[in-house]
Parts: sequence; structure tokens; C-alpha cells
Amino acid sequence: MTSKGVKAEMQKHGVLPSRMQIYRAKKKALEQIEGSHSEAYGRLPKYAELLRINNPGSIMKIHYDRPNLLMEPKFLRLFISFKAQRDGFLAGCRPFIGFDGCHLKGAFGGILLTAVALDGNNSLFPLAFAVVECENKEAWSWFFYYFQDFFGPFPNNIPLTFMSDRQKGLNLAYEEQVPQAAARYSKSYDLIGHNEAMEKIKNINIDAWRYLANIPKCNWARHAFSVEIKCDHVTNNFTESFNAWVGELRGKNILALADGLRQKFMKKLHKRYQKGCTWTSRLTPHVTGKLKDIASESRKCSLTMASENTFEVADVDKSYIVKLHERTCECGAFQLTGIPCKHAALGVIYRREKLESYCDAAFSRDQYLKTYAFMINPIPHMNRWPPMEDVTPAVVLPPPLRRRAGRPRRNRRRAPDEGAPASQHKRSISFRCSKCGAFGHNRRTCQGAPVAEKRGSSTSANQVVERRGRPGRGIANTGLAGSVLWEHAQGNVPVIVSSQGSNGSTQNQTTGANVQLTHSASTSTNTRKRGGPNAWVGTTVANNNKRARRNAALNPHQTPAVTASATAPTVTASSISTSATTTGTHNDNSSISMWF
Repeated sequence: MTSKGVKAEMQKHGVLPSRMQIYRAKKKALEQIEGSHSEAYGRLPKYAELLRINNPGSIMKIHYDRPNLLMEPKFLRLFISFKAQRDGFLAGCRPFIGFDGCHLKGAFGGILLTAVALDGNNSLFPLAFAVVECENKEAWSWFFYYFQDFFGPFPNNIPLTFMSDRQKGLNLAYEEQVPQAAARYSKSYDLIGHNEAMEKIKNINIDAWRYLANIPKCNWARHAFSVEIKCDHVTNNFTESFNAWVGELRGKNILALADGLRQKFMKKLHKRYQKGCTWTSRLTPHVTGKLKDIASESRKCSLTMASENTFEVADVDKSYIVKLHERTCECGAFQLTGIPCKHAALGVIYRREKLESYCDAAFSRDQYLKTYAFMINPIPHMNRWPPMEDVTPAVVLPPPLRRRAGRPRRNRRRAPDEGAPASQHKRSISFRCSKCGAFGHNRRTCQGAPVAEKRGSSTSANQVVERRGRPGRGIANTGLAGSVLWEHAQGNVPVIVSSQGSNGSTQNQTTGANVQLTHSASTSTNTRKRGGPNAWVGTTVANNNKRARRNAALNPHQTPAVTASATAPTVTASSISTSATTTGTHNDNSSISMWF
């Protein structure tokens, strides 16, 4: 069950657990059912013995890391393949095998190496799997050593072909261990089409053309493939499909992974055998559907007969010679795939014969049933295992913990040229930080950049930019420009009372200080919340403004001034700055000079 499924089930009973509660409960439940990841390695020797007893002829190899006999063995690698898989491959599959590796998501990590073939219905047929510490040449060489030992020896007359991504030493490993195997990595079936495509590549990028020219064409060009395999695959996509098929097991412990794969193989072999017994056609359903599409495409071509078995078929601006008795066509697809191409299909339809009679025997229903005629036997649950005290080693330590710090990735990291999956949609807008206004991050990950200037405001050189922080630290923003707050220090200096605190001054001031009070008429309409830093400032400045207007009305030609006494009184203000000389003017947006 997923975490969402657990949450939905608990909600039916009126319980609303948190996400971490679900995670911890699920983890404890899985440990009780499957065992812990570290303890699972110690059960592998007994599991190997039971596998050989219940599936005679199968193979399970465990590689331990044990520098000396005084140390307990430590798990390193594991290889498993069943006799039913080997017999089914040799009896009914084409000699075409794909290899790939994928990361495991358990506590100790590791790489799952797999070998996959194709049956007559072009479905996946697993052959073997291994768990190794990392994907490199050494690990792949170890895998191919046991693979050839179990499935081989391969005679030289069998056109064995391996498909791989040519990464992390894979191609180097099978070239050493299985030198008789050919490799595949151009989709053109004929030499002429291949040369035309290569000429286009050469005109676009000469370096790319040189890179391809240095690789043997038998490894990547369809026209140079062996026609005995009856397979035209040039990609490794079917092995990637296998990795997705076993995706739910990649996070389990080593024992649950191995036994889970056995159960999936066992179920798949029996299910496909039952399904094949219900088919009534001579060919498999995949090939039957493909022949219908080929017959439809053949109507676009025109045919000219040369004899009963030889035709010249025109296809758009090209023509191809078809020889039905030899089952060949100049396009190359007929002899490579074992299925009539559209040119050959036109000749078969003209002769009023069935297309099925010209298909290779590898796609027949009988060959398919031979592939799945063998069975993988079940293995008892670990709670019902016999004692097996003589099985050694009795203790197997887990491999070194290779996981990095932090939450592990559940999805693989995609290459830059790969598109996002359908379930993941890229954001159509960019992040913008509400703190600094910059793009590319949000408020939580902001590195403390200065606050961007507000739209419609102009900050002059003598104004202070608003900054966030604790009240009373540094320069305070009280809605009045050019303000500095002082505390009482040595000497007779004004003591400023402010709701934003104070900033201690380290300078000694004189008694008669020329103090200028500057304000703006808009301050009286302050809209800040009640109790905020500027809640009382608007009222105080408004009262001072009324007093100044009243004094100006009584004495229109006199500048309001007050002579400071010996002891400076306490003055309530929000914005005070020292000035050598001041001038007083009186209007709504003017500055008022007052002497203390």
C-alpha cells in the first residue's frame, strides 16, 4: 500500500495520522513482514540451498568479501537464473539478448543487472539477474562469466547478438567473456539508404560522421545485421521496460528482491503458457496484427511481374526486386525480420496466398508454447524454513552503506535531451522572492539580498532604504526622512523617546544642539496598524503641525524658536537630525526649524 492508501484506509475509521506517522508505521510493518535490510543478507545462504533443492539445475552464486578467515564474510554480489529460463530460451527464443542495469533504492543501494530476451510474440522473456555493488567493467565481467557458464557454451554457428547501451564497461566485458557474440547499438534496411543517411550526417557535422565511420557497421547498421536472428531491434528500450516492470521491488531488502523476482517470473511463465494455449491462429497475435498493417501499406505500391516468384515493385520514386521463393527483397526488411515487407506482401496478395505462410517459424504459436513449457517451482516462506544448521556461512554482514545524506531520489535523473514524463509538468512561471524581489528562488531560500525598491517610489541620496529587522537597531524608518535616534550619553543632549527603541551614540555631544525637525504633511494620514512603530508618530507630528500653524497665525513674521535651558528637557519626537543652520518656512509640505 502507498502512504496515500494507508491514510485513506485510516480515515474510514476516524483516524487522521500525519505523514511521518504513516511512514514510521509502514516501515515497522514491512520489517515485521519482510525483515530488516541488514538481517536479510544473513538469510541468503539458506535461501540459496532451498532454491537448488526446489529448482534442480538452477544457479545461485553469492560472492562474499572476506579478506581473511578471522573476519566475518561481507556480501558483495549475487547471481540467479532458473533452469526453466535457460530451457525456454534455448527452445523457443531468438538468439537476441539485451543487457542493462538499474539502481536499487534500498538501505544499502546497489545495482540490479539483468539479461532479457524476446519471445515469438515480441514480449519480454527474463533470463538472469544479479545484484552488484556498482556498474563497471569488473561487475559486468563477473556477470557474463556465470551467464556464459550457465547458458553456454554457445557454439560459433549460432548468431548470438547482444544489445546494450555501451556504457560503464558493458561492451568491454562481453567482448572479453563472450567474444563470439555480435553487438548492436541506423535504421535503414538497405545499403543505399544507409549511405544516403551517412552523407546527410557528413554535410551537417563531419565529426559525427567520423565517429560513426569508426564503429563497425555490423554493430549498428541494420543492412549489415545477421539475417539468421530475425530481429531488427536497434534500441535498448525493451530492457528499460523490464526495469519499470520490477520497479516496485527495487526498494525492498535483498531477500525480498530475489524472492519477489522469482515469484514474478514464475507467475509470468505460467500465465503466458495458458494464454498461448487459447490461440487459434498459426502465428502469435503481435505478428498477426503486424501483417494486417503491412497488407494495408502494400496497397500504395505497384507491381510488375517478371515470373511467378519474381516481381518488381515500385514504391514512390524507388523500385525493389522481390523473390518469393528465396524470401528476399532488395529493401532488406523481409530477410532481416522474417516477416514479409510491404513489397513482398503485394506479391503474396497478388498470388492470392496467405501472408502467414511466408513468416519465419520463430513467430509461430508452437514455438511460443515451447518457450513457456517449463516451470519455476515455488520456495517456502522464510517462517517455514527447516533449520539447515549445516549451511555455511552462518553469518553474512551487509555491504558498506553507500547511500548519501538526505532524502534519496525515487525517480532516475534524466539526461538533458530527455523529455519530462507525462506525470511531471514543468512550471510555466519563474519563482520570485517576496523578500528581495529577485527571480530564481523564494523567500525561504533567500540569501539576504537587499529589499527591492517599491514601484512608484523614488529614493533620493539622503533617504534611507527600508530594511527588515528588529525595532531600534540601526537606522529606523519612521516615515520621516534623514532621521537618527540618540540615547542620553555624557553631556546635555536631547533624550529621544521612540517606540522603535534607540541606538546608542558613542560620540560626546555639546549642550546647545541645533536640532532640525523635518516632517511631511502626508505623515498625519498614517495608515499603519494600531500599535505599530509609527502609530503614535502621526498623532505627535500632527499636534506639532497644529501648534506651528497657530503660532504662525499669531506671529506671522516670527520664526518659532525655543531657547534651550541648562538642562535639556525630554522631547518626544520621531525624527531629529543635527544641523549647523536652519531656515523656517511654513506650508503643508515644508520643513519646520525649531531650536531647543
